Amino acid sequence: MKTWVKFSSVVVLLFILLIPGAGAQTCLAGVSENGKWGFIDNQGNWVIKPGFDDAHNFSEGLAAVRSGSNWGYISVSGAWAVSPVYKRAEDFSEGLARVIDPHTGDWIYIDKTGKQPFGEHFANCMNFSEGLAAARVSSRWGYIDKTGKYVIPDQYEHAETFSEGMGRVAVDNVYGFLNPAGEWALKTNLENIRDMNDGVAPAKGKRGWGFIDRTGKEVVPAIFEHARNFSEGLGCVRDNGLWGYYDVTGKPVTAYAFSKCRDFSDGMAAVRVGKLWGYIDKTGKTVLAPQFQQALDFFNGFAPVRVGERWGYIDKSGKIFLSPRYEDALPFAKVN
Repeated sequence: MKTWVKFSSVVVLLFILLIPGAGAQTCLAGVSENGKWGFIDNQGNWVIKPGFDDAHNFSEGLAAVRSGSNWGYISVSGAWAVSPVYKRAEDFSEGLARVIDPHTGDWIYIDKTGKQPFGEHFANCMNFSEGLAAARVSSRWGYIDKTGKYVIPDQYEHAETFSEGMGRVAVDNVYGFLNPAGEWALKTNLENIRDMNDGVAPAKGKRGWGFIDRTGKEVVPAIFEHARNFSEGLGCVRDNGLWGYYDVTGKPVTAYAFSKCRDFSDGMAAVRVGKLWGYIDKTGKTVLAPQFQQALDFFNGFAPVRVGERWGYIDKSGKIFLSPRYEDALPFAKVN
């Protein structure tokens, strides 16, 4: 009896581990072949065969895909979870997605069944983050909650998604951040700012771009041609046409050596030297020498790269494990 119980337990455990998403992270990537999009696993197997005219990766269990001129959402089985009736559809965030209403042309929010949780329509809006979404009915922006009601009045010339407890806004030529209560967390005399990530934000002063911290203090002097948001503790700025990376203390990590750069993901960032792309690690060391026509972000150890006219996938050693056969490709992403 004890042996049978033990054997049964092992069988049950194995069964659970083999269920997609049970105890393991299920990742898929959208790829295009013969003009149609589908989804593969990290072995290159088709999980959802090509049949869509465009696609976003999965977010919170559903993927926005286009059939003809209309967008809808599919589940990991490939079946329609939300019928393709929208002229545009964005990723799900905190259980809701923004789509363009086919009847009015306005932006609305839907849940994962395709129902509207509230009836309000917007001229423009952003994804929900930290329970709030920037939205405008006319020319002024504010922030709504998940009932569709403004909890921060629509009085700003511009507003962006909340990040790290701070929402970026502009009003009367003042750029700064609000807290979730709608109070100023930081006012600046800057000409422009970007979102707060890793406790720092790109900021433009009279002399150029740099980075500020949550108090408004310059971490990297605002003297450069441009700056990109931080990711995984590193951000990059452009000087004399070339990009270099800084850490959150304002210490340079690389020289200005890259004609283009991407965010860090999975501990690595794609960078372009001349006309070819390679990858660096977070110390600034070149891990994969420039050799690809295009390169996107690593996720779960794999990244899509373009070799010639076709896309394939590499691992962190640079080994191609899915040969370049796709017309287009997206990075791997979690299904749920």
